[in-house]
Amino acid sequence: MITKSPAHLAAASLASLFALTACSSSDSPESSSSGSSEGSGAMGPSTVEFDFVSPPSEGVSSIEFRVPEEVIDQEERYREDRYHDVITMTAIESDDPSMCAVEYQYIYSEGGLDRLLQDAEDWLDAPELTVDRGMARALTDESIDSVELSDDYASAVLPINCATSPSDDDNVAMVRFKRTMDSRFAYAEVSVMKSGDLFIHEFEIQSWQADSNGNWIKS
Repeated sequence: MITKSPAHLAAASLASLFALTACSSSDSPESSSSGSSEGSGAMGPSTVEFDFVSPPSEGVSSIEFRVPEEVIDQEERYREDRYHDVITMTAIESDDPSMCAVEYQYIYSEGGLDRLLQDAEDWLDAPELTVDRGMARALTDESIDSVELSDDYASAVLPINCATSPSDDDNVAMVRFKRTMDSRFAYAEVSVMKSGDLFIHEFEIQSWQADSNGNWIKS
């Protein structure tokens, strides 16, 4: 049986408060906890899409990550088992003035949330542990003690040390597209500055790369 931690509802409220004080004035993409694979809707003026080819050359306040359809079409196992269609990261204001923070928003693939909940429960190594522990790890690669999860797992808030410059990659938040709890099909490392600017550093799609014409080929 899936159980929730006692602080779960409070965490959801905190996430809502963080969102209200976002560094960016951009609109948030729609999120779905019901496994919808529909698009994320209108994006704010400072939200950019990133498809693992060319990261923004300047800082932005919100980034919408997508695995290219060309790759998904050729990766049957990932296509069938993936959890997410879109992961959006937005810089938001932290409760701690010495820290920065980011908010993740998740659009699940069809059946993706149900698969992830089951995998998170199976991943737990003790029956008394709540599924929030597994979900925090799956969604942000951080422990539940560091993350504020929304009640429907459509968003998460993660405090992070601020970057000292756009090239500073010592403290990064991870964006991961997975098909199992322990897999990493695609990932990106993102830092955030006190100004609310996000910068993408290292990124990769496993076994794939874009050629000079923008076509995806096996690497």
